[in-house]
Amino acid sequence: MRKTAKGAIAAAAAAVLLVGGAGSLAYWTDSANVDGGTVNSGHLQLLTDDTNPGCSAWTLDGGDPFDPATSLLVPGDTVTETCTFTLDAEGDHMEGTVEASAANVSGDLADALEVTVSGITLNGTAATTFTEANDGQTLGVNVAVNFLPASDNTTMDLSAVLDNITVTATQAHP
Repeated sequence: MRKTAKGAIAAAAAAVLLVGGAGSLAYWTDSANVDGGTVNSGHLQLLTDDTNPGCSAWTLDGGDPFDPATSLLVPGDTVTETCTFTLDAEGDHMEGTVEASAANVSGDLADALEVTVSGITLNGTAATTFTEANDGQTLGVNVAVNFLPASDNTTMDLSAVLDNITVTATQAHP
């Protein structure tokens, strides 16, 4: 072996011993603490209370009381119900959407009924979104069931079931 090769091997071995085994290699270091603390989350709720009691009683053609258990519809009738909730949206940077589920009707009379869910409002103004600025405002939804006026004699003495309609407020991060 040449002298230069032997010298290079010896230098490499010395470096390994210095760094890895026999000696130590140190760099300057420092550290600091990042203050910890308590963090809290907000919430999102649709509340009922004396001001916004949930859903009102059904009304027939916009005025007369309608009791689904005892009242009977005839073609051309429309029954409506208005639901109001208090939007409880607590949180900095809160944003979200408001929607109502589709109205599903089943039973023999279902094809003669048209159900609409409309009028989603916040404090009386049409809305599909909200922010923390809407906290405490009234969320309203209208439901209407229309017995189609073109219904014929085959729709007599039948019944239908209107499934629950779900009003949902969903937080979405901006």
